[in-house]
Amino acid sequence: MVIAAVAAALAAAALFAGGSALQQRAAGAASADGSGVRLVARLAHRPAWVIGLLLSAGAFSMHAVALRHGNLALVQPVIVSGVVFAVMVRAGLDRRLPSRREIMWSVVTWAGLALFIAVMPPMPDSPPEPRNAAVFVISVIIGVGLIVVLARRSDDDRLRGVLLGGAAGAMFGLVAGLLKLFLTQTSNGWLHAFTHWSPWAMLAVGTCAILLNQRAYQVVRLSVSAPVLNVVQVIVAIGFGLIVFRERLSEGPGILMAEILGLLVVIVGVQQLASYQQRGSRLTRGAEPADETAKARR
Repeated sequence: MVIAAVAAALAAAALFAGGSALQQRAAGAASADGSGVRLVARLAHRPAWVIGLLLSAGAFSMHAVALRHGNLALVQPVIVSGVVFAVMVRAGLDRRLPSRREIMWSVVTWAGLALFIAVMPPMPDSPPEPRNAAVFVISVIIGVGLIVVLARRSDDDRLRGVLLGGAAGAMFGLVAGLLKLFLTQTSNGWLHAFTHWSPWAMLAVGTCAILLNQRAYQVVRLSVSAPVLNVVQVIVAIGFGLIVFRERLSEGPGILMAEILGLLVVIVGVQQLASYQQRGSRLTRGAEPADETAKARR
């Protein structure tokens, strides 16, 4: 079960990375005018964005398979590896090989993830607490609303991108928790599961997450928004598992310390990859005017 969950989660991370890279390119080239709904309507006419959306749909399906076989505390940290995949995909789109530093920090991120998975004890699924789920969802939505207000009032594009990425990550974390809750409820039949509020809340939260993510793509590069999105997504999803499904991270202090160390290594690796990608982006943008001037002189 653990192997199946990890394999499906890795597949979801890879698909999500490819979809995010394509969607970010399309969103970055689109006009920022209009509401989030109008933005998505414009992007729907761009083939790259549509392909990215299809890859994201595939990622969601594999995510569901992973959550069917594993719990949130195991699956969501694996999803963070999507940042490593994103680095490789971005290098491919830019028609270059990953740098030594990108490869080094990718290996560090994978090592931290491997440590976390290796020490994670097997945990049987526990019946969910729907009331705790409702309180958790409402609390996160209120927090996301406050973050979006702060983002709109900020004049710093980088800060706005970080805030919007964090807000989108919180909503995607809720989607993961609600998906796990819905899958648990399908044990009594699919029709019975659709009578609960969880699938409809998942649909609404997922829509908001996509709109927030597209806005973050417009404001800053993927290398800035994606790490924040993934880290917040993991925190919210693990919190959902702890509160709603009574999951636990470990059975002893030694294992807990190893799990925390693994997660910290993953976070550091993701942040280093993001900062390196951002510096490379600035150098590239700084070189563009000189290139244009050289062409004009010719």
